[in-house]
Amino acid sequence: SSSSSSSSSSSTITTTTTPPTTATVLTTTVLPSTSMTTVLLSTTTTVPSTTATPTTTTMPPTETTVPRTTAGFLAPTTGTTTTSAASTLPPTTTEQQDLGEWVTGTWTTGYWDCCKPSCAWPGRGNVIKPTRSCDARTGEVLWDPSVHSVCMGGMAATCTDQKPFVYNSSLSMGFAAAAVSGRHGLSGDANCGQCFELKFVDRVHSSGNWGGADADLVGKRMIVQVTNIGFDVTGDHSFDLQIPGAGQGAFTSGCAAQFAGHSSGDFDCNNRYGGCDSKDGCAKLPAELREACEWRYDWFHWLNHAGKTNNPYVDFRRVRCPEQLTSISGAIPADDDEVPAAELGSDLLV
Repeated sequence: SSSSSSSSSSSTITTTTTPPTTATVLTTTVLPSTSMTTVLLSTTTTVPSTTATPTTTTMPPTETTVPRTTAGFLAPTTGTTTTSAASTLPPTTTEQQDLGEWVTGTWTTGYWDCCKPSCAWPGRGNVIKPTRSCDARTGEVLWDPSVHSVCMGGMAATCTDQKPFVYNSSLSMGFAAAAVSGRHGLSGDANCGQCFELKFVDRVHSSGNWGGADADLVGKRMIVQVTNIGFDVTGDHSFDLQIPGAGQGAFTSGCAAQFAGHSSGDFDCNNRYGGCDSKDGCAKLPAELREACEWRYDWFHWLNHAGKTNNPYVDFRRVRCPEQLTSISGAIPADDDEVPAAELGSDLLV
C-alpha cells in the first residue's frame, strides 16, 4: 500500500443518546482514501444536553472497506462496521519525537506503486526542498514539483533510486510512507522529509499470532526518510516501507505506465497487498528495481521461516537525516540540526 495526493468524499455514521444532562456522541468517519488501506477512525465526545427528554437516534451502518488479515497481509475486504479497534499505544507528541525518544509497539508494511511521492508536492513539510520525483518516460529528475502523478495520468513518478539498500550487515537505509492516523506521534505532511531510525523487535501480531520479524532480522536497524504520507491507516501501524515487489496497493497503473513492456502484475506477482512471496518474483521487475526487490529476501528475510518476516514490529525514533538518503531524495528538514544523529557504524558490507 502507499500514499498520494488524491482525495475522496467522507461519510459519517452518528449515534446520539441524550440523557437529562449530557450526551455522548460516537462518530465514525471513513477517512479520505489515498492509496493505503482504508479504515475507520472513531472518536467519542461529551457535549452539553439541550433537552431533559432522553431520545435516541440511530443511523443505519453503511458498507465500508475495512482491513482484514489474509495470509498475514493487509487486504481490503468489504464489511459492515461502526467501530474500529483502538490503538494500544499511549499518545506520543511531536516534541517527544524531536528529542529522539523511542516509540514502541508499532508495526510496518511494504509497498511500491511508482506513484509520485506525496511529499514531492510543493508546501509539504518543513523542508528546504520537496522530495524529488522523476519523469516516467526518461527517468530524469523533474525540477517542477507541480507535475501530476503517473498514477493520475501525469508524468511524475517515484525515482527508481528511492529504494532500500544495505549499509552494513546490521543496518539498511531507504524510504517510507508514514501512516499518520495512529497515536504514535506521526502527524501528516509535517513528517515529509524527516528521517526515522527503526529497530526491528521480536514480537508477533496478537490477532492470530502471525508474522513479525524473522530471528535473523531481530535487532537489525533501518533508517528511513519519509517521502509519502498515508492518512487512511489507524492503529499501531507506523511505516509503509518502500520496497519494489512488495505490493502496489490501491494504485496499479503507475508502474506499467512508467516501464513500457511490463504488465501491472509484474511488479507484485499479481498480489497487490503483500507482493511476491519469493525472491524468484523479482526477476519480472525492471532491471533497476531487482536488487532492491531481492533485498527484501536477503537482508529483510521476508517469509524466510515459519511465516516470518511479515509486517514486522519496530521501535522507532526521529534522527538526523544521513547524507546517504538526502542525496537521493533532495529533501532536507529545516530543523535537522536540532535532531540527534543515529550511529551508523562501518559501511563495510559484511
